[in-house]
Parts: sequence; C-alpha cells; structure tokens
Amino acid sequence: MPERPSNLRCPIRIGEPCTLCFPGARGPQDCGLVYLVQSDPELREELAARRRESHRARVR
Repeated sequence: MPERPSNLRCPIRIGEPCTLCFPGARGPQDCGLVYLVQSDPELREELAARRRESHRARVR
C-alpha cells in the first residue's frame, strides 16, 4: 500500500483528504484528475467557483 502524508487534501473534492483515487498517483501533485481539471479552462473556473462558495460557507 502506498504511503502518503495524512495531511494531503484533494484539490478537486474540496475539504476531503487525498485518497489516491487516480492509479499511479502519489498525491495531488501527480494526479491525472487534478491535471485534467487544471488544464481545462471551464473545469478550472467551475472548481474556483466551488472553492469560493465553500469558503463563503465556512466564513459565515
């Protein structure tokens, strides 16, 4: 089983830990899903909007 630091957070599933869901990934830094989302302008903007909403909900 691959080792990973327990404090890694998934940049796609906001607020959740990195579960190494993409085969071969050792964390968010080499995750194919993160790469795909970050390389697509529409998906990247959608993720940014979700992060803003999540932040607003925590601040309230």
